[in-house]
Amino acid sequence: MTWEDRSIERSIAEQHRRFDSMFEEILAALREGEPPEAIRDAFAQLREALESHIDQEDRLYYPSLRALRPADRSVLDGLAVAHDAFRTRLGEIDARLNARDLGDAERAIGAFGEAFAAHEATEERLLARIDAELAATASDR
Repeated sequence: MTWEDRSIERSIAEQHRRFDSMFEEILAALREGEPPEAIRDAFAQLREALESHIDQEDRLYYPSLRALRPADRSVLDGLAVAHDAFRTRLGEIDARLNARDLGDAERAIGAFGEAFAAHEATEERLLARIDAELAATASDR
């Protein structure tokens, strides 16, 4: 098994691409006029997956990285603050979907997807840098 096969960055990036795909599917369903129940169900699956992912990062990854990489604490703190905002926004979108305010929900999901993509990019750059440093250290052995 190579270092790249064990890459944290690769694993997180794969999860992020799955979320990006889920956002796109929900937006397409909204644009195509799919039944509101189907859209709510798809969003509930996305929300559950995102909240689980965010919780895992907040409980497992970020505390470890903060302890091991004090120089990255400010980036990690910013990512954690964004997680709190994402949780709030997910609840707001859910309320819009439950109220069948589909136009507003579509705009909110689109904006959320863009914000989450920027968040993903920051996270992936940090993890790629860490992976590169670890790979360099491993190859020096």
